[in-house]
Amino acid sequence: MQRIVEFRKLNFWSGKPGVEALNKKISELNKDGWYVQSVVPNTTFFGVISSYTLLLQLTEQDG
Repeated sequence: MQRIVEFRKLNFWSGKPGVEALNKKISELNKDGWYVQSVVPNTTFFGVISSYTLLLQLTEQDG
């Protein structure tokens, strides 16, 4: 199964998405069994990164 998620958590000081928060979210998703296939930045009209789009795939559980 695949899923698309938009990550928008902004850094308090810069107003841009925090890369540290994004890495933390990816770690949480990995623990839940999701594998991040791609990360794409979403920009405003002026080229400022406003969010990231993540393509996730659920890893198969051995059972």
